[in-house]
Amino acid sequence: MKITLDHNCIIHLENDTDVGKAVRAIVTSIANECFVVNIGASEMRKKGVRPDRYEKFEELLGQVGISHLPRLNPMVILDVTFFDRCVFGDDSTIKLAGKIEDALFGESERIDIATVGLDSPEGCQWLNRLCDVHGMWCHIQNGNDVFLTTDNNFSKETKLPKLLALGAGRICQPHEL
Repeated sequence: MKITLDHNCIIHLENDTDVGKAVRAIVTSIANECFVVNIGASEMRKKGVRPDRYEKFEELLGQVGISHLPRLNPMVILDVTFFDRCVFGDDSTIKLAGKIEDALFGESERIDIATVGLDSPEGCQWLNRLCDVHGMWCHIQNGNDVFLTTDNNFSKETKLPKLLALGAGRICQPHEL
């Protein structure tokens, strides 16, 4: 089974939570092929993971024991994605990302990142939204089977059907797999 790990799974691995232990069991199962999305959440920025510091992302993955996993590259986002670990979008891929964003955050208040700045609390929220959108985008684009997350936003009654219609396959928490 091809499984995309949400960035929250990496955070749980780092914090060695019970959820992290469940993620580790999934990652080490020979029945699963797990993938890491090459994008750093706001929690990772606090550890020095920045677009020009991919080695810090690799250090984090090594510390949590998943540096051997294959990577999925998101679309390029200035000041967010790793410079040489992203892809250019075309009309269809940009449209898919927009549909994912609408499904997940269509009702949410927009954040003007130019005004609030990336390292502000609102900037962290904006960055995490982008990580959610591009994590799901990578998952769908690569045809993976399961999107593994601890974020309940993906499975909300109003959002899950939209994501499934876009090709998300199965979205679940580690204890559900």
